[in-house]
Amino acid sequence: MKKKIEREIKRIKKIVLKSPIKSGIILGSILVFIALFIMMGLIRALLFTALIDLLIYGFFYLNKKKTGKNKRKKLIKKILIGVFSLGIITLLSIMLFIVYIVISAPKFDPTNMDRQESTLVYDSKGEIIAKLGTEKREKITYDEMPEVLVDAIIATEDSRFFQHNGFDLPRFVKAAFGQALGQDSGGASTLTMQVSKNNYTSTTASGFEGIKRKFTDIYLSIFVIEKNYTKKEILEFYVNQPYLGSGTYGVEQACQTYFGKSAKDINLSEAAIIAGLFQAPNKYDPYASPAETAKRRSTVLYLMERHGYITSEERKAANAITVESLLSKTSAGGEYQAFIDTVVEDVIKKTGEDPYLTSMQIYTTMDKDKQTYINNIMNGVTFTWENAFINTGIAVVDVKTGAVVAVGAGRNRVGQRQFNTATMIKRQIGSTAKPFYDYGPGMEFNNWSTYTPFVDEPHGYTGGMNIQNWDGKYMGFMTSRKALSMSRNIPALKAFQSNVNKNVKGFVTSLGLHPEIDGGVIHEAHALGGYNGESPMTMASAYAAFANGGNYTEPYTFTKIIYRKTEAIFEYKPKVTVAMSTATAYMISDILIDAAKHAVGTSSINGATFGAKTGTTNFTAETVKAFKLSNQAINDLWIDAISTDYAVSIWYGYEKINPDYYTKVTNFNHIKLFKKLAPGIFKNTPGFTKPNDVMEVNVETETNPAMLPSANTPSNFILKELFKEGTEPTEVSKRFDYLDNVTNLTNTISGNKITLSWNGIKTPAALDTALLNPYFTSLYQNNSYRTSAFNARINYNNINMGEVGYNIYSKDSAGALSPLGFTKGTTYEYTAVGAATKVTLVVKSTYTIFKPSESTGVSLDIAVTGVANNITSKLNGLATMPLSIDKNEKYVELGVKVEEDGVDVTSKATVVITGANLINPSIAASYNVIYTISYKNYSEILTRIVVVS
Repeated sequence: MKKKIEREIKRIKKIVLKSPIKSGIILGSILVFIALFIMMGLIRALLFTALIDLLIYGFFYLNKKKTGKNKRKKLIKKILIGVFSLGIITLLSIMLFIVYIVISAPKFDPTNMDRQESTLVYDSKGEIIAKLGTEKREKITYDEMPEVLVDAIIATEDSRFFQHNGFDLPRFVKAAFGQALGQDSGGASTLTMQVSKNNYTSTTASGFEGIKRKFTDIYLSIFVIEKNYTKKEILEFYVNQPYLGSGTYGVEQACQTYFGKSAKDINLSEAAIIAGLFQAPNKYDPYASPAETAKRRSTVLYLMERHGYITSEERKAANAITVESLLSKTSAGGEYQAFIDTVVEDVIKKTGEDPYLTSMQIYTTMDKDKQTYINNIMNGVTFTWENAFINTGIAVVDVKTGAVVAVGAGRNRVGQRQFNTATMIKRQIGSTAKPFYDYGPGMEFNNWSTYTPFVDEPHGYTGGMNIQNWDGKYMGFMTSRKALSMSRNIPALKAFQSNVNKNVKGFVTSLGLHPEIDGGVIHEAHALGGYNGESPMTMASAYAAFANGGNYTEPYTFTKIIYRKTEAIFEYKPKVTVAMSTATAYMISDILIDAAKHAVGTSSINGATFGAKTGTTNFTAETVKAFKLSNQAINDLWIDAISTDYAVSIWYGYEKINPDYYTKVTNFNHIKLFKKLAPGIFKNTPGFTKPNDVMEVNVETETNPAMLPSANTPSNFILKELFKEGTEPTEVSKRFDYLDNVTNLTNTISGNKITLSWNGIKTPAALDTALLNPYFTSLYQNNSYRTSAFNARINYNNINMGEVGYNIYSKDSAGALSPLGFTKGTTYEYTAVGAATKVTLVVKSTYTIFKPSESTGVSLDIAVTGVANNITSKLNGLATMPLSIDKNEKYVELGVKVEEDGVDVTSKATVVITGANLINPSIAASYNVIYTISYKNYSEILTRIVVVS
């Protein structure tokens, strides 16, 4: 036999050496097999290598020029030799692999069958708040397990468990061929192999390591575990060790957690649920996913019937019981379970290891006092919830470090590792998006200020429908501060459209947000928060960047992990991203303080200044119709707030749509929740510190671009706004500034009459419609609202400014002005005083109503030497009315008054009175009294009418 083998080997060697092509094919086959073996496993490697060899030999066969019987015989001979060679190589490879598996298999250690120590969780002060993992396990023996549970597990996981020796060859072959054909033929692992995987090897299931692990499990199962333990003991290991959801380990603890009873007391339906958990405990957790649990239970019951453990009637009866009705209503979680669940998520994300499976010491960032404060709100101890179904998610982040200090993971949570509303929800964020998607990028990339003007008018998406404000109204001109703080939708959309889309995308993604990006572009609905959404955790961390000078830190819940078995240390050092400038961060934060006053009625709680922004999202018309919802129903309510210490994000709403339970803006319950939460978070902190590169400047409103107020600008037209250094306004507004002075002021004298004349001023910019038209055109897009705004300005001018005219003053030697008169024309007549040698007259441009804008004035000195004295006379008493006396009342003569340059000279004048003696008091009649006056070169006749009645 030996000589025969040697002859065959020599023959093969001769054939191989004779043809380099054949040698290449054989060598290539070896390399291909090894590569495929590593990538896809033994069975697939053999099949694909054989197929490749057949194709190669077929190629050579088709390309041969000679044909004939001998030729075909030789080809067949060569193929057989190649296949034989491949077989030998494969056999040797398998033998070497088996030797490798045996040598590299872990040393048998019975202590591995018992789990390691529990994971310890510490708060931010280093105090233990929880112990996770195996220390909580309650073990059960085979004899304590009910038959129905054993049957469910065996039928589901390993139907021939009690027949095989740790390795089920038929099942293995079936699974291997099924995988090779791309079919789901079930797993190939027996219960014994799973015990090996859980205690000796690993859960790796891909690549060469996956293949190595699988064959190591086979070896250990057959030659180690099955040789040292009975089937009952192996089953005990299997049911007592695995994680089965909600923080439970082993079937006993799972039964007590889910059903409030020991495993020995569970029924068929409950046993099917427990058996279904082994495959995917988180997916089939009955507290978290009762619908998925029901599907998995149905599969388990089907397998139990298939293998003869139950009847069809028993399967149907067990399936008919709802999962919810079986569950215990007592939570298995501890006081800080909400935060612990959040930590566990974070640890798995950052390390890839589960604290329930790997023994750790986790030093968390939880503030115990704040977490307890939130717990009392969530549990209804300190806050009255509107009903049993409303839910919320809360995240509180330290703005300086980015650390998560407390969470509200949802109401009515039962068990551990349940759905976390602080981290897992993805809800549209409504108007809380506006600082991120609209105004923040504008300030960062376009140097917008808190004054940058927007117009609230009919407007819509590019090429799409118009949008509405929450109140269905339009407010016209407004600053970015007012638009954001009052949460106007139209200015927000205009702001988004004014930004470069890629800048918006870069801005929000640097803050850890998750926009919908299609073709590299963010759609315009993001302006109003209309996209797949965020969680309170992502929102709190994004808002925290505003309060932290523009620096974003990805939220984290722990600072250090010590692995208890190896004492290895994993320290988490958060990465800080500069998401925006300090100027942008401060300006948004400052606006949010104003927004808080609109949103919650105050920007100060507990002596702490804070900013806040609310948001709401609406149901689509289709959803309202489909669920028959009220027109008042809205989907989500948000409120995000920041102080110099903490950022808080609250989502408030219902997880499922229900026509009987829905949120409404008008009930303000999310505001009530915030006002209850805030005192436990915000503590006596000042407002945000203005950086040096931000300028605080007084601006006259309704100017575009921004202008400084003039000395006469009314206080209600002056705004204090923020600008990046170097972008602040320098030009003074002309709207309320001093008017121009008249030009070419001259005079003429005729006798004692001085006539002033001048060139009037141009129509002021504030009143000039030729200038107002382009101003309103540059701001307003809608013709109707542009016309309305223009007419409103004209109306304001008519009521508050008036027309242009001129005030005339005389000025004495001390410079004091005395008003003489007003005219809308460009001339004025003044009567000179002869005693003076000169007179100074001043003309000032003015509005008929708004007097502060009166010009500085133009004065004119006029020589009046030789001008005749100014002599005047008038009747004493009521000179312009008839003097009435009663019948039989004695008439008393009142006389006249004569003045010369304002001095009384009546005693020096000659006054002749006639008609006074003709007045008869006893006769009712009208009488005339004539006064003939003469003084120097002055003469005058005055008449008084006296009526006796």
